[in-house]
Amino acid sequence: MRRWGRDKTAFAISGGGARGAAQVGMLRALIERDITPDFIVGVSIGAWNGAWLAHRPDLEWVKSLEEVWHQVSRRSLDMVWWRAARNMMRRKSSLYEGGGLSRFIAQHLQVSNFEDLGVPLHTVAIDLTMGTKAVFSHGPLGPAVLASSAIPGVFPPVMIGGRQHVDGGLVDPTGLDTAIELGARRVYVLDSGYAGRLPTPLGSMNAIVDHTFQIAAQHRTRWTIKQMGRSVDIIHLRPSAGFLRHAMDFGATKDYIEAGYGFASEILDARRKRRWMPELAPIAAPVYH
Repeated sequence: MRRWGRDKTAFAISGGGARGAAQVGMLRALIERDITPDFIVGVSIGAWNGAWLAHRPDLEWVKSLEEVWHQVSRRSLDMVWWRAARNMMRRKSSLYEGGGLSRFIAQHLQVSNFEDLGVPLHTVAIDLTMGTKAVFSHGPLGPAVLASSAIPGVFPPVMIGGRQHVDGGLVDPTGLDTAIELGARRVYVLDSGYAGRLPTPLGSMNAIVDHTFQIAAQHRTRWTIKQMGRSVDIIHLRPSAGFLRHAMDFGATKDYIEAGYGFASEILDARRKRRWMPELAPIAAPVYH
Protein backbone atom coordinates (compact mmCIF):
# COMPACT_ATOMS: atom_id res chain seq x y z
CA MET A 1 0.00 0.00 0.00
CA ARG A 2 1.31 3.45 -0.96
CA ARG A 3 2.11 5.71 2.00
CA TRP A 4 1.29 9.33 1.36
CA GLY A 5 3.18 12.28 2.79
CA ARG A 6 1.37 14.73 5.00
CA ASP A 7 1.31 17.46 2.35
CA LYS A 8 -0.78 15.50 -0.15
CA THR A 9 -3.91 16.99 -1.72
CA ALA A 10 -6.84 14.71 -2.54
CA PHE A 11 -10.04 15.09 -4.51
CA ALA A 12 -12.88 13.17 -2.81
CA ILE A 13 -15.67 12.74 -5.37
CA SER A 14 -19.07 11.70 -4.05
CA GLY A 15 -21.93 9.58 -5.28
CA GLY A 16 -25.14 11.11 -6.55
CA GLY A 17 -26.20 9.42 -9.77
CA ALA A 18 -27.28 11.90 -12.45
CA ARG A 19 -26.34 14.76 -10.13
CA GLY A 20 -22.73 13.65 -10.64
CA ALA A 21 -22.76 15.88 -13.73
CA ALA A 22 -22.29 18.78 -11.32
CA GLN A 23 -18.90 17.32 -10.42
CA VAL A 24 -17.76 17.93 -14.00
CA GLY A 25 -18.37 21.63 -13.49
CA MET A 26 -16.56 21.50 -10.16
CA LEU A 27 -13.58 19.81 -11.80
CA ARG A 28 -13.47 22.52 -14.46
CA ALA A 29 -13.45 25.20 -11.76
CA LEU A 30 -10.63 23.47 -9.89
CA ILE A 31 -8.43 22.81 -12.94
CA GLU A 32 -8.90 26.38 -14.22
CA ARG A 33 -7.43 27.55 -10.91
CA ASP A 34 -4.47 25.16 -11.22
CA ILE A 35 -5.75 22.99 -8.37
CA THR A 36 -4.90 19.36 -9.09
CA PRO A 37 -4.85 16.28 -6.85
CA ASP A 38 -2.01 14.05 -5.73
CA PHE A 39 -4.60 11.28 -5.56
CA ILE A 40 -8.33 10.81 -6.06
CA VAL A 41 -10.98 8.94 -4.09
CA GLY A 42 -14.19 8.16 -5.96
CA VAL A 43 -17.48 6.74 -4.73
CA SER A 44 -20.30 5.53 -6.99
CA ILE A 45 -20.63 8.03 -9.87
CA GLY A 46 -17.62 9.76 -8.34
CA ALA A 47 -15.58 6.65 -9.12
CA TRP A 48 -16.42 7.08 -12.80
CA ASN A 49 -15.67 10.83 -12.82
CA GLY A 50 -12.53 10.17 -10.79
CA ALA A 51 -11.32 7.50 -13.21
CA TRP A 52 -11.74 9.92 -16.10
CA LEU A 53 -9.82 12.71 -14.34
CA ALA A 54 -7.10 10.34 -13.11
CA HIS A 55 -6.24 9.48 -16.71
CA ARG A 56 -5.31 13.09 -17.53
CA PRO A 57 -6.02 15.93 -15.08
CA ASP A 58 -6.08 18.86 -17.50
CA LEU A 59 -8.73 21.28 -18.70
CA GLU A 60 -9.12 19.88 -22.20
CA TRP A 61 -9.73 16.39 -20.80
CA VAL A 62 -12.30 17.67 -18.30
CA LYS A 63 -14.16 19.43 -21.12
CA SER A 64 -14.28 16.14 -23.01
CA LEU A 65 -15.91 14.60 -19.93
CA GLU A 66 -18.73 17.13 -20.36
CA GLU A 67 -19.34 15.74 -23.85
CA VAL A 68 -19.50 12.19 -22.50
CA TRP A 69 -22.03 13.23 -19.85
CA HIS A 70 -24.33 14.66 -22.51
CA GLN A 71 -24.56 11.14 -23.98
CA VAL A 72 -25.83 9.60 -20.75
CA SER A 73 -29.52 8.75 -20.40
CA ARG A 74 -31.62 6.10 -18.75
CA ARG A 75 -31.97 4.41 -22.13
CA SER A 76 -28.21 4.40 -22.80
CA LEU A 77 -27.80 2.62 -19.45
CA ASP A 78 -30.65 0.18 -20.22
CA MET A 79 -32.64 1.63 -17.32
CA VAL A 80 -36.07 1.44 -18.97
CA TRP A 81 -39.28 0.93 -17.01
CA TRP A 82 -40.24 -2.42 -18.48
CA ARG A 83 -36.95 -4.00 -17.40
CA ALA A 84 -37.58 -2.92 -13.83
CA ALA A 85 -41.18 -4.19 -13.93
CA ARG A 86 -40.09 -7.54 -15.39
CA ASN A 87 -37.33 -8.03 -12.82
CA MET A 88 -39.68 -7.18 -9.96
CA MET A 89 -42.17 -9.76 -11.23
CA ARG A 90 -39.39 -12.34 -11.47
CA ARG A 91 -38.09 -11.39 -8.01
CA LYS A 92 -34.61 -10.68 -9.30
CA SER A 93 -31.91 -9.28 -7.03
CA SER A 94 -32.05 -5.88 -8.75
CA LEU A 95 -34.30 -3.72 -10.91
CA TYR A 96 -31.78 -3.66 -13.75
CA GLU A 97 -29.23 -6.20 -14.97
CA GLY A 98 -26.40 -3.66 -15.10
CA GLY A 99 -25.37 -4.51 -18.65
CA GLY A 100 -25.86 -0.97 -19.91
CA LEU A 101 -23.81 0.52 -17.09
CA SER A 102 -21.08 -2.07 -17.59
CA ARG A 103 -20.89 -1.36 -21.32
CA PHE A 104 -20.82 2.39 -20.76
CA ILE A 105 -17.95 2.13 -18.30
CA ALA A 106 -15.99 -0.23 -20.55
CA GLN A 107 -16.53 2.02 -23.57
CA HIS A 108 -15.30 5.21 -21.93
CA LEU A 109 -12.50 4.12 -19.61
CA GLN A 110 -9.19 4.96 -21.24
CA VAL A 111 -7.06 2.32 -19.52
CA SER A 112 -7.59 -1.20 -18.21
CA ASN A 113 -5.72 -1.07 -14.88
CA PHE A 114 -5.30 1.35 -11.99
CA GLU A 115 -1.54 1.28 -12.50
CA ASP A 116 -1.92 2.87 -15.97
CA LEU A 117 -3.62 6.03 -14.68
CA GLY A 118 -1.78 9.33 -14.54
CA VAL A 119 -2.95 10.07 -10.99
CA PRO A 120 -3.47 7.42 -8.28
CA LEU A 121 -7.15 6.52 -7.89
CA HIS A 122 -8.97 4.75 -5.06
CA THR A 123 -12.57 3.59 -5.54
CA VAL A 124 -14.83 2.77 -2.59
CA ALA A 125 -17.33 -0.08 -2.43
CA ILE A 126 -18.97 -2.30 0.17
CA ASP A 127 -17.79 -5.91 0.42
CA LEU A 128 -21.06 -7.70 1.18
CA THR A 129 -19.33 -11.02 1.76
CA MET A 130 -16.94 -9.74 4.42
CA GLY A 131 -19.18 -6.95 5.73
CA THR A 132 -16.52 -4.26 5.29
CA LYS A 133 -15.58 -1.22 3.27
CA ALA A 134 -13.50 -2.15 0.23
CA VAL A 135 -11.03 0.30 -1.33
CA PHE A 136 -9.62 -0.61 -4.75
CA SER A 137 -6.42 0.95 -6.06
CA HIS A 138 -4.69 -1.84 -7.97
CA GLY A 139 -5.55 -4.27 -10.75
CA PRO A 140 -8.48 -4.11 -13.22
CA LEU A 141 -10.15 -0.71 -13.24
CA GLY A 142 -13.51 -1.47 -14.87
CA PRO A 143 -14.83 -3.96 -12.29
CA ALA A 144 -13.81 -1.66 -9.42
CA VAL A 145 -15.64 1.33 -10.91
CA LEU A 146 -18.67 -0.86 -11.62
CA ALA A 147 -18.67 -2.24 -8.06
CA SER A 148 -18.52 1.25 -6.58
CA SER A 149 -21.53 2.20 -8.75
CA ALA A 150 -23.69 -0.88 -8.08
CA ILE A 151 -26.55 0.72 -6.13
CA PRO A 152 -28.14 -2.05 -4.01
CA GLY A 153 -31.48 -3.09 -5.44
CA VAL A 154 -30.95 -1.06 -8.60
CA PHE A 155 -27.95 -2.92 -10.03
CA PRO A 156 -26.69 -6.41 -9.13
CA PRO A 157 -23.62 -6.88 -6.90
CA VAL A 158 -20.28 -7.13 -8.70
CA MET A 159 -18.11 -10.15 -8.05
CA ILE A 160 -14.43 -9.33 -7.42
CA GLY A 161 -12.12 -11.92 -5.94
CA GLY A 162 -15.04 -14.26 -5.35
CA ARG A 163 -16.87 -11.71 -3.16
CA GLN A 164 -19.95 -9.56 -3.79
CA HIS A 165 -19.49 -5.78 -3.89
CA VAL A 166 -21.98 -2.91 -4.08
CA ASP A 167 -22.03 0.89 -4.06
CA GLY A 168 -19.76 2.35 -1.36
CA GLY A 169 -21.89 5.41 -0.69
CA LEU A 170 -23.42 4.03 2.49
CA VAL A 171 -20.04 3.62 4.21
CA ASP A 172 -18.27 6.70 2.82
CA PRO A 173 -20.68 8.88 0.83
CA THR A 174 -18.15 11.45 -0.38
CA GLY A 175 -14.85 9.57 -0.12
CA LEU A 176 -13.67 12.07 2.51
CA ASP A 177 -13.10 9.46 5.21
CA THR A 178 -11.03 7.32 2.87
CA ALA A 179 -8.97 10.29 1.67
CA ILE A 180 -8.09 11.14 5.26
CA GLU A 181 -7.28 7.51 6.03
CA LEU A 182 -4.87 7.56 3.07
CA GLY A 183 -3.02 10.52 4.56
CA ALA A 184 -4.38 13.55 2.70
CA ARG A 185 -3.72 16.85 4.45
CA ARG A 186 -5.94 18.86 2.12
CA VAL A 187 -9.14 17.44 0.66
CA TYR A 188 -11.42 19.03 -1.92
CA VAL A 189 -14.79 17.33 -1.47
CA LEU A 190 -16.81 17.33 -4.69
CA ASP A 191 -20.24 16.68 -3.23
CA SER A 192 -23.30 16.40 -5.49
CA GLY A 193 -25.75 15.77 -2.66
CA TYR A 194 -28.19 18.17 -1.03
CA ALA A 195 -29.79 17.81 2.39
CA GLY A 196 -31.10 21.28 3.19
CA ARG A 197 -34.62 22.47 3.75
CA LEU A 198 -37.13 21.59 1.02
CA PRO A 199 -39.47 24.26 -0.37
CA THR A 200 -42.33 21.76 -0.81
CA PRO A 201 -43.09 18.24 0.48
CA LEU A 202 -41.77 15.29 -1.50
CA GLY A 203 -44.48 13.34 -3.30
CA SER A 204 -42.93 10.23 -4.84
CA MET A 205 -41.43 7.14 -3.22
CA ASN A 206 -38.23 7.52 -5.25
CA ALA A 207 -37.78 11.14 -4.20
CA ILE A 208 -38.37 10.34 -0.53
CA VAL A 209 -35.90 7.44 -0.52
CA ASP A 210 -33.31 9.43 -2.48
CA HIS A 211 -33.53 12.49 -0.25
CA THR A 212 -33.40 10.37 2.91
CA PHE A 213 -30.10 8.89 1.77
CA GLN A 214 -28.84 12.39 0.91
CA ILE A 215 -29.62 13.59 4.44
CA ALA A 216 -27.78 10.61 5.95
CA ALA A 217 -24.80 11.24 3.67
CA GLN A 218 -24.61 14.93 4.53
CA HIS A 219 -24.75 14.23 8.26
CA ARG A 220 -21.92 11.72 7.88
CA THR A 221 -19.84 14.25 5.95
CA ARG A 222 -20.50 17.04 8.45
CA TRP A 223 -19.52 14.73 11.31
CA THR A 224 -16.20 13.94 9.61
CA ILE A 225 -15.53 17.63 8.97
CA LYS A 226 -16.30 18.44 12.61
CA GLN A 227 -14.01 15.68 13.87
CA MET A 228 -11.13 16.21 11.43
CA GLY A 229 -11.41 19.85 10.39
CA ARG A 230 -8.60 20.94 12.71
CA SER A 231 -6.21 18.31 11.41
CA VAL A 232 -7.07 18.33 7.72
CA ASP A 233 -7.85 21.28 5.46
CA ILE A 234 -11.27 20.32 4.04
CA ILE A 235 -12.79 22.38 1.23
CA HIS A 236 -16.39 21.22 0.87
CA LEU A 237 -17.84 22.03 -2.56
CA ARG A 238 -21.56 21.37 -2.29
CA PRO A 239 -24.72 22.52 -4.06
CA SER A 240 -27.68 24.62 -3.04
CA ALA A 241 -31.37 23.79 -2.99
CA GLY A 242 -31.50 23.73 -6.78
CA PHE A 243 -30.35 20.11 -6.67
CA LEU A 244 -33.73 18.58 -5.95
CA ARG A 245 -34.07 16.29 -8.95
CA HIS A 246 -33.87 12.55 -8.51
CA ALA A 247 -30.51 10.79 -8.75
CA MET A 248 -31.68 8.82 -11.80
CA ASP A 249 -33.01 11.86 -13.71
CA PHE A 250 -30.52 12.58 -16.50
CA GLY A 251 -32.57 15.37 -18.06
CA ALA A 252 -30.71 18.27 -16.46
CA THR A 253 -27.07 17.47 -17.27
CA LYS A 254 -26.25 20.87 -18.78
CA ASP A 255 -27.82 22.71 -15.84
CA TYR A 256 -25.98 20.52 -13.35
CA ILE A 257 -22.60 21.09 -15.00
CA GLU A 258 -23.02 24.86 -15.07
CA ALA A 259 -24.39 24.96 -11.52
CA GLY A 260 -21.46 22.88 -10.27
CA TYR A 261 -19.03 25.21 -11.99
CA GLY A 262 -20.79 28.26 -10.58
CA PHE A 263 -20.90 27.37 -6.91
CA ALA A 264 -17.43 25.76 -6.94
CA SER A 265 -15.98 28.90 -8.52
CA GLU A 266 -17.66 31.06 -5.90
CA ILE A 267 -16.32 28.98 -3.01
CA LEU A 268 -12.80 28.72 -4.43
CA ASP A 269 -12.56 32.43 -5.30
CA ALA A 270 -13.83 33.49 -1.88
CA ARG A 271 -11.24 31.25 -0.26
CA ARG A 272 -8.47 32.68 -2.44
CA LYS A 273 -9.44 36.30 -1.74
CA ARG A 274 -9.28 35.71 1.99
CA ARG A 275 -5.80 34.24 1.56
CA TRP A 276 -6.51 32.37 4.74
CA MET A 277 -5.38 28.86 5.56
CA PRO A 278 -6.41 27.10 8.78
CA GLU A 279 -3.80 26.17 11.33
CA LEU A 280 -3.61 22.39 11.12
CA ALA A 281 -3.25 20.25 14.21
CA PRO A 282 -0.99 17.17 14.09
CA ILE A 283 -2.48 13.92 12.85
CA ALA A 284 -1.00 10.47 13.13
CA ALA A 285 -0.23 8.77 9.82
CA PRO A 286 -2.19 5.56 9.12
CA VAL A 287 -0.44 2.25 9.55
CA TYR A 288 -0.91 -0.36 6.82
CA HIS A 289 -0.17 -4.05 7.21
